Amino acid sequence: MHRTHHLSRRAGLAFYGLITGALATRSAQASSTLELIGSTSGGNQITARVLSHGSAATYFNPSLLPEATPKLEVGIFGLAVQSNIRLQARPAGVDVPKSIYNTIPTSVYSPNSTWPPLATVDLPNPRSNTDADSNVVYAAIGMVRPLAGKALVFGFHALLPVRAFLDQNGFFADEREQYFTNQLHFELLGDRLDVSSISFALGSQLNDWISVGFGIDVAILTESKVTVYVPYGTDQSQVVLSPDIHTDSKFKPYFATTLHPTQRTSVVATLHFPFINQTDGENDLRFWNYTYPPNKDTGQAQTFVQQSYTISQGSEPLRFALGGSYCGSRLPDGRAPWEIGVQFLAERWSQYTNRQGDHPLDTWNNTVSVALGGGFLWHERHITADIGYVPSPVPDQTGRTNYVDNSRLVASAGIEGPVKFLGRDLEAGITLFGSYFLPRSVTKDPNAAHPVLDELPDNAIDHTTNLPAAGAAGLQTNNPGYPGWKSTGYMLGAGATFRIAR
Repeated sequence: MHRTHHLSRRAGLAFYGLITGALATRSAQASSTLELIGSTSGGNQITARVLSHGSAATYFNPSLLPEATPKLEVGIFGLAVQSNIRLQARPAGVDVPKSIYNTIPTSVYSPNSTWPPLATVDLPNPRSNTDADSNVVYAAIGMVRPLAGKALVFGFHALLPVRAFLDQNGFFADEREQYFTNQLHFELLGDRLDVSSISFALGSQLNDWISVGFGIDVAILTESKVTVYVPYGTDQSQVVLSPDIHTDSKFKPYFATTLHPTQRTSVVATLHFPFINQTDGENDLRFWNYTYPPNKDTGQAQTFVQQSYTISQGSEPLRFALGGSYCGSRLPDGRAPWEIGVQFLAERWSQYTNRQGDHPLDTWNNTVSVALGGGFLWHERHITADIGYVPSPVPDQTGRTNYVDNSRLVASAGIEGPVKFLGRDLEAGITLFGSYFLPRSVTKDPNAAHPVLDELPDNAIDHTTNLPAAGAAGLQTNNPGYPGWKSTGYMLGAGATFRIAR
């Protein structure tokens, strides 16, 4: 959606020109869903970087492709998410009074801090709890195909939300959310679960003790340029649009290595580079009979008022995984009767970019997740199970910002084996997934490094009386996260996968 706004100084003037908006969406698709729920098309959903034997290795660890069984996979996976944020009651005296409308703006109101708030009673939506419940169904498609034996193996994997190719939901993690939903939102969930993931990779077994892999994660780059003509500033229901839209592809590489110190052991390492979905927008506003301010950077005269903004979503950090596995003596057909594995995933969240294209005021923490998994053969069926812990990168939100995130306990279980369908030999698998958000409580601290902003400063002056504004003493804020909250939730998933038998 492209919106245009008037300058309040000349609200009654008609436009005599064009309002031009340019949107440039970069990397508008990423693999955040795979990172949140793991491999949905085979066993060991959480430890796929170490124990994957199917097409999911294409994304998680392409150096495992030479050991994967050549096959075509088709699957479906359903995910139910139930999460909630319960706000603490606001103490007396913190509401912003209507005297705010008579105050003279001070330096506290600036693009680098905030804008003049609304009186609390005039907010578009009342401050309220959040119940972020959703259901998502995914289609999974994958393939493993040797091109030159184990020396070169091609892999393809796609996980596609059935109802939408991509969802993007913007919100603010500070007092600016008062102008919109006036709620808190889970920062690393929501629309990050409605992202299509498409990846291609090549794996190569160089010799008996080392395999390498290289892959690309496909991103979609869309550039939209919209020229908007509004003939009358007092009647914006009449507009004429002339859009130009261009879509292109962008490829994000990643790498992996698997070492085999012995026939029964392996050591793996993977590296996925950071990426971000970013939209840069710009509006050029032209008014009739208006004196334009000079360019704030160059000081030169202008013939328009320039607006610019950035929307950033799906930011993923640099990810480095290290793990290993150990298995029983292999059977004549090459399968292991049992195997166990451990996986450590380091993520550099300290470079995280929020939904406005900025780094959080309080730098996020780098994290290390750990997962254990294994599997065994039972009557020609392969049974798997995983368990893991994913720490939250978000530090305690005791100050101005309200990034909501919880550490998670994750687990999965699966079974797969040969079946007959319409007289044809196939393999089928069922997988179950669960993730529990460990309850987290947040209480704001006036001594935080970046405390909650006093939106009606104590030195605010009523310009009608030239006296201190009524109700300015103490803290007044419409920050929806003040004075604190508690968050928790869970995800439950189940899926089925079918593949051509070996």
